[in-house]
Amino acid sequence: MLSLFLTLAAGTAAADTASPPSRPADAAAGMVAVHRQPAIPIVALRMSVLADDPPGYAGAGHLVQHLVLPTLREQVRRVGGDVQITRGADAVVYTVVGPASELDYLAGVLRSTLRPPQLTEAQLVAAQRELRDERNAEWETAAGHVRALLRARLFPEDLSPAGTPASAERFTPEVVRSVWARMYQPERVAVIAVGDVQVGRVQEAFSRLPDPSGGGYREAMADTVPAAPPVSPEATRGWVGLGYSASDADPAALTVVARLLRDHLRERLPSASVEVEHWWTRQGQGLAVVVAAQPAGLAAARRTTGAAVGALTSTLNEERVRAAAAAVRRDMLFYARRPDRMADVVGQFVDRQGDANAAQRFYAEVERVDEAEVRAVLARLADRTPVAVDVPPQRLPNR
Repeated sequence: MLSLFLTLAAGTAAADTASPPSRPADAAAGMVAVHRQPAIPIVALRMSVLADDPPGYAGAGHLVQHLVLPTLREQVRRVGGDVQITRGADAVVYTVVGPASELDYLAGVLRSTLRPPQLTEAQLVAAQRELRDERNAEWETAAGHVRALLRARLFPEDLSPAGTPASAERFTPEVVRSVWARMYQPERVAVIAVGDVQVGRVQEAFSRLPDPSGGGYREAMADTVPAAPPVSPEATRGWVGLGYSASDADPAALTVVARLLRDHLRERLPSASVEVEHWWTRQGQGLAVVVAAQPAGLAAARRTTGAAVGALTSTLNEERVRAAAAAVRRDMLFYARRPDRMADVVGQFVDRQGDANAAQRFYAEVERVDEAEVRAVLARLADRTPVAVDVPPQRLPNR
């Protein structure tokens, strides 16, 4: 799940795009987009696969990433590059950064990750252990615990990228290979390149992807989520979380509302930690409010957070809306200052909307958000009962 306010940015120039060749035998990527930065002799390549985990096999895509990561990292480091893997709600993502002169080599390394993995039982056990640690880590800290509970209640079908304990037990080397073969399709691959490269070269580098081998897997099963979190959170402060379902809201206006609510709550709760995030994936949209306060101020934090939508509505004006929109755009550009982050920004919009220029349009739409649009979003939120999460502070033992 992505937090738009914290992690998205938009580019300052539209992407050069290329459609895949018409020859089916080429097994070309579904989309190639390039943002040229000729002053920097490096390239960031972000390759994503819209590979939904089949029912009963949650975590399969991220498991494959963990299996190929050691080899991927070793190969990229041979040319002085770096690699990162992520698994969000929308896609399996590989990002490599290295010399632009090594574009063909880096592209070849990325293409190799699309083949069904050949693995041993020992490699599978190690990868499953890493995913188990990720699942537990998501719940260990109070901040992660609150967000995980909000996500589970706002988007119950959006399981953790690390899967579930039940799905982990179903994986064998043969099952992993067959599941990946069904998940991967060349037309579901998108490549975003940022750096000193031409769109034609990037398109050629990804014009011959591995053919999907098809194959079946065991019958689909229901994924199960534990009724209780796997671990208790570490919380020396009290935590309050509110989640609003907002899939029908205008995304640009909802982002500005997130910024306004954050600023409003920080003004009224100066001693508390406050984050308000716009969650936006193919599953829908939501607004998450996460507040941490010392025990003495926890009751006031609960009251203020619960009344924030109404209080913001009563104090809203056009000047505040414009200031919030400008701040969002400024933070967006700051985040996207590096080629790998620019690739991630464009890529997240591509994964969600299938359009290489969606990020640039969204950036422009944020600037045009006005008071009426913000009030419309706030009215929707006020009419809904948010999901609520409350994590009390731990009682530390006396020494």
